Amino acid sequence: MLNSFYDKFIYTSGLKYKDNNFTLINLPFMIVPVELMIALLRKDDPELGQLIYYSIKDSTEKHLLKQFDVDFGLGGEKALRFIEEFFSASGWGAINQVDLNFKKKQAIVSVQNSPFAFALKGQVKSETDHYLRGILAAAFSDLFKEKVECVETKCIALNANSCEFIIKPASELNFENPSTRRQIRID
Repeated sequence: MLNSFYDKFIYTSGLKYKDNNFTLINLPFMIVPVELMIALLRKDDPELGQLIYYSIKDSTEKHLLKQFDVDFGLGGEKALRFIEEFFSASGWGAINQVDLNFKKKQAIVSVQNSPFAFALKGQVKSETDHYLRGILAAAFSDLFKEKVECVETKCIALNANSCEFIIKPASELNFENPSTRRQIRID
């Protein structure tokens, strides 16, 4: 018994380990030590953070979301719920929607127990989870059918109780805030 999310796939033979690789249905994935994932985040460099964010966002939009749609037949809110469950069950922390406003194309997402933020606590001076920001921006852009950006506004690494992400169109972001300017390119 792994957890309730993966147990369903183990029971239905949807989770496989073949030729030294894991797949969930046809989605390849791997188990990675947190230290390897935070090596770049530890640099605490705004340009590098933006590079990671935009690269992950682009890859999620072009590849991961399409894979979810093809392999799982998911789109819209179902795809978003699957992403939340998949990443939560895969050890990224408990990901929860706090607020969702379709009309304004905005959302707030909270993450409890982020392994990245816990590992970097006291080692960085700015918000850290550029990977999850990119995934959330792509997932909500797909859901809202409009390009949105994601800014981390609270971070466990900076002594907050949880990590919090604000997702909305770039035109609605506050670029007067230095944290926003560190995380999002001003085009």
